[in-house]
Amino acid sequence: MTGPLPGRGNVQDRGDPGPPVNRPSRGKLFANHRTGPAPWMLAVAVFGAVMGASLGLKGVLEDFSWLPQAAVVVAGTLVIPAVLRRWPALGSFAPVGALAGWCMSLTLVFFPATAILGVIPTTGTVSAVLDMSAEASHFVKTSFTPLPSVPPMVFLICAGLGFAALLIDTVAITVAMPAAGALGLLLIMLPPALTTKSGVGTLGFIGAAAGFLLILGCCRWYAPEGSLRTGSGAYASGTLSRAVALGAAVVLLMTLVPAAVPGFTNGAFPQGSRINASGTGTALDTLISLGNDLRAQSDQVNLTYLSNTENPQYIRLTTLENFNGKSWGPSKLPSGLKPGLTGLAPSPGPLPSVPQAVTLTQVSIAGLDSDWLPSPLSATSVERLTGRWLWNPSTQTLVGQDATTQGQQYLVRSEMPVLTAQVLTAANGNPGDIDPIYTELPNNVPALVKDTASKVAGSATTQYAKAMAIQDYLRSPIFTYSLNTPASEGYDGASMSVLAKFLEKKSGYCVHFSAAMAVMAREVGVPSRIVVGYAPGRRTTEIGEQDGQQLLGYQATGIDAHAWPELFFEGLGWVPFEPTPSRGAVPAYAQDESAANPNPGSAVVPTRQALPTGTPTATATQAAAEAKSNGTGSELGQWLQTTGAAALILLLLATPALARSYVRRRHLAQIRGAGRAGRARAPEVIAWRELLAAALDYGYVHDPALTPALQAARVAELLGPGTPPGLALVLHAYEQTVYGEGSSTRERGDLADAVETVTARLRAGASSWQRVRATLLPASFLQRNV
Repeated sequence: MTGPLPGRGNVQDRGDPGPPVNRPSRGKLFANHRTGPAPWMLAVAVFGAVMGASLGLKGVLEDFSWLPQAAVVVAGTLVIPAVLRRWPALGSFAPVGALAGWCMSLTLVFFPATAILGVIPTTGTVSAVLDMSAEASHFVKTSFTPLPSVPPMVFLICAGLGFAALLIDTVAITVAMPAAGALGLLLIMLPPALTTKSGVGTLGFIGAAAGFLLILGCCRWYAPEGSLRTGSGAYASGTLSRAVALGAAVVLLMTLVPAAVPGFTNGAFPQGSRINASGTGTALDTLISLGNDLRAQSDQVNLTYLSNTENPQYIRLTTLENFNGKSWGPSKLPSGLKPGLTGLAPSPGPLPSVPQAVTLTQVSIAGLDSDWLPSPLSATSVERLTGRWLWNPSTQTLVGQDATTQGQQYLVRSEMPVLTAQVLTAANGNPGDIDPIYTELPNNVPALVKDTASKVAGSATTQYAKAMAIQDYLRSPIFTYSLNTPASEGYDGASMSVLAKFLEKKSGYCVHFSAAMAVMAREVGVPSRIVVGYAPGRRTTEIGEQDGQQLLGYQATGIDAHAWPELFFEGLGWVPFEPTPSRGAVPAYAQDESAANPNPGSAVVPTRQALPTGTPTATATQAAAEAKSNGTGSELGQWLQTTGAAALILLLLATPALARSYVRRRHLAQIRGAGRAGRARAPEVIAWRELLAAALDYGYVHDPALTPALQAARVAELLGPGTPPGLALVLHAYEQTVYGEGSSTRERGDLADAVETVTARLRAGASSWQRVRATLLPASFLQRNV
């Protein structure tokens, strides 16, 4: 039992002096609603922080065209809670308002046609959101950064930024924990840190840091009720110098941290990579960022196959026919597709009278994890495949439904028309049943592209002559194959502007060559699409047998990733071409018979003799050499990244302990030297609050409704028998300052000693677990106004 504190009377706590608080009268919810500029200033602070941190998303999407839409969503998320905070009685409903603003702003930007008045969601809006979310999920799972700024990805980015704004607004303002608002900024910084080559980058780091300081500053200067915080009227001397020193330290950290910590300059995955859900395998980027793939992937075997063909085959994954001027993408799956792996046929396909060659291909997946099934063109059936797969007759592709290629082994039977130059020349009819998506071009086709297509193939009289003219032009000696030139010259990608730059520079890789041929073919009236898959790899020693036929072994590695065009011929179907010099193998029907020696790299179709066992193709040799020249860095760099990441994690874990230790030392120094250094608060008030903070760390439950005397009594109970006199000394000095003669101007070393004595008693009486918790995760660090 502990008795009353020595020297204490029945003193009532009148609380710390401060600005009057406007409270609504009982029963008048909207009375006295003028709360000042605070709600709007805090909303502007959160808006600035989120948009500043979003600058780090530069490498996640190709450009910043999504920024205005994101600004509308973030602002819409923050407006409603700011309005609610004008009435103190409604302030606690601010998170609900933020959620409503988030949903309504996303509806306004992306789904206005499905909503009431363009902003109120309906069931149609929910259905549209689910569809777009599924498309965005598909992009994320199968693509590498940077992704094109297509609607599904813009929706995902805007929704994420809006949610981050909601989180920061709730934590920093409603819960009154502004420092914890950094969690929302970290959520924004994670995608570029994990998936891009450039990481967060200096611009994103500065934006996030400045935004975080803005939140802290506004939450420090503005009270929740809307008035400007006022202390004793002056800042302690040395505040300006400390601020300048802190700013210099921030600038120094911004210089050093990006060099040492992964995610700021190099990303956690080389060259920017998607995070594979299974943790294994690799994936081809179906959005034509194959340059990153080729520069990043090693010679790891992705798949092997046995085939009865005379030459190695092109292995297809998916097709890209939807071109919006910025990027190529696959078209949406037609509705009504039914699972089934037999009786497969293209639509439209070759006429029955066209001779066809039957091909057998046994595929074994080694390191590829994809939703699309690798197979040759014109598959008719697939055997031994596990999972649920849908056949798309328009693109002649198989896509998994809750199934992937990982670990699959299967047999593909395909029937390809026997093609010759004469057969293709005769197939000059107007394609009637072809989907318009294969001929559409955006309105922004550059004049250089139009003029080049017209000059190269405009005078040709047949579809085949046009195709050959374009292929021969791109394979001519004036063009060179290079993985590095587009990246260094700033035209990496597949947009119209990139295509014009490629035709000007005449140097690129398969993405540029295939996109150029596809666009130029459409420009002269030939339907086209781009295929993503694997170029013919290298021969292996493996030999198999199927249906009495001998099968020869081949393998495809990551550096065999390739893109090539397919052009449509009436009565024959889709026909592959190879415009990329020194890559793949030009089919016999697409070789220029008028020249004795075609362009470099397009000599003859490789045969079994041309591909001896263990000898890499030109594809493997050149791509491997360039991949090695773009390594992931030295061992020292990797060590610095690992060490930096570990140091950052330890620093984050130690932040509460370090912050509490700093505050404690600063408080004690202010108490002892307040008279010399000037002050923002009286030393007696600082001593009292530091005492309560120490008690809070060791298990005291703070109740701001209690008087100081009752609070001291509860601390005395926590201390146990023999309460040290220092507790009464600090309480008496605090009450004298707040309710009596005012603060002193002399040093109060006695109060500092008293606080240290009480803290030592609290620690001595605590259990081992309480001591660890008080050191590593002090409760006073997480609570304000103590």
